[in-house]
Amino acid sequence: MKLVTLFTLAASVALVAGAQAQQLPTPKMGQDNVDQQFVGGERDYKAYQFTKLPEPRKGVDFSQRKGDQLLAGTEMVNTLSGKEAYVSGIVSVLMDGTDIDQLAQQFGLTVERLYGRLNLALLKAPEGTEMLQLRRDMMDFTGVNNVDIEIVEDIRETHVLTQR
Repeated sequence: MKLVTLFTLAASVALVAGAQAQQLPTPKMGQDNVDQQFVGGERDYKAYQFTKLPEPRKGVDFSQRKGDQLLAGTEMVNTLSGKEAYVSGIVSVLMDGTDIDQLAQQFGLTVERLYGRLNLALLKAPEGTEMLQLRRDMMDFTGVNNVDIEIVEDIRETHVLTQR
């Protein structure tokens, strides 16, 4: 009797799991995904909302900022967690036999760290650099496989031990 109950339970779980899997939307193969980095309104970049643009520097006016820019030094808030975030200006570059010093010099960046065995470099852009355009330009450079913009968010929280 217990064996019959166990088989019945296993069969019902399998049917429910199969039915739930059929309800999931299937990805559309062969179609380009629309880039929705800037939604506008409540989100400015991905899941972040801008709170403060970087300080203006000589020759750069941030008041004329277009809606599709992400400037190094921008302070933001994560709209999901409410935590503060910051565009550090550091980009992670995954490369394939590229001279990193030449790459950094061409784009006006400084080499923060180089991981030779991993073909990975961390490059820092000056505050106010338009990071999305920098990423697009660097991706066109021969030997660069991927470029990722670093957004720093403090995810650590203090925990207080209470006595019972």
